[in-house]
Amino acid sequence: MPKVVISGYYGFGNCGDEAMLFAIVTQLSRRIPGLQVVVLSQRPEDTARDFGVRSVSRRDLRLIWRELRDADLFLSGGGSLFQDVTSPRSIFYYAALILLARLRRKKICLYGQGIGPLNHRLSRFLVGRAVRLADLVTLRDETSVEELAALGVSGPMYVTADPVLGLEEGLGGKENGRALLEAAGVGEGPILAVSLRRWPQLERSLAAVTALADRVAGAGWQVVLTPLQRDDLAVLRLVQKQMRQPAVLLENFQGFRDLMAVTSHFDLCVGMRLHFLIFAAMFAVPAVGLSYDPKVARFMHQVGLPALPVESVAADDLIQAVDGLLSDLGSVRSRLRERVRELRARAEENADLVAALLRGGE
Repeated sequence: MPKVVISGYYGFGNCGDEAMLFAIVTQLSRRIPGLQVVVLSQRPEDTARDFGVRSVSRRDLRLIWRELRDADLFLSGGGSLFQDVTSPRSIFYYAALILLARLRRKKICLYGQGIGPLNHRLSRFLVGRAVRLADLVTLRDETSVEELAALGVSGPMYVTADPVLGLEEGLGGKENGRALLEAAGVGEGPILAVSLRRWPQLERSLAAVTALADRVAGAGWQVVLTPLQRDDLAVLRLVQKQMRQPAVLLENFQGFRDLMAVTSHFDLCVGMRLHFLIFAAMFAVPAVGLSYDPKVARFMHQVGLPALPVESVAADDLIQAVDGLLSDLGSVRSRLRERVRELRARAEENADLVAALLRGGE
């Protein structure tokens, strides 16, 4: 039975990354009978329980070395692992794992990756060397190809899509979403969902987000502040405190399935977190992205929705972007469904390519 060791930002309680892991495991298991999966995680026991896989500590390099011994593939799984904006240290870690896999003479795949930004010379050097060691590289956007080309990487690279786009929309259960919203105090009527994360320059845009939220709440909408990770709660509480109108802070959902369930009831989204925006697109919910990282603007461009720079967005600009979406709601939703349908097919290609790579080693 083939064995795959999967690395990523898992076990940190981030709904987006947990959804990505579920998508990777599900999509690969459909194509590779008897697949054994070992996931490197910050909380291995939780990951093993939640995903039905074996899991080991992402910090125990000796144990990882041992797991790689009889592996058929090392998979660096999805997300923006190779960037140095949030922390340059992550590049050292993920590049080191690829080097370990190569020393074990294992096949290596970068799976649905987004590359960059890479602001430091050492980061660019390490990413270029790490990618050249891979047997298969799938990227979730064209800009990532350009980033690698600028590093001198010229091997075959496949542009696919974020693996989460391959998930079934009904995974969380629409009725469960309504129950969660009602339990949090959200009644009937249109819903604006807001998702923010901590970020050094976020203070500049809080006034714009608050102004928009107050405006729609005054027009009879409900504002639902939606965290994707517990770290998001502090900044969302700040928005709630600054608003003149009431808003609900959604704290009663657990994991990406619940997040998908509640997202199916949203009518409009404004957010920073990439996978919040991806979930919105999957349910044809119009959204405005607040781009703190190029990955946000890249995805919003893919689905034809606006993205504004989080460090300089003004209230008038944000309100204008929202009004533009609401003024042509039917057409916006129709275009979203069409573009997500195309991206879903491309997301599935990630797993097809891995299956072909493993078959080539039989």
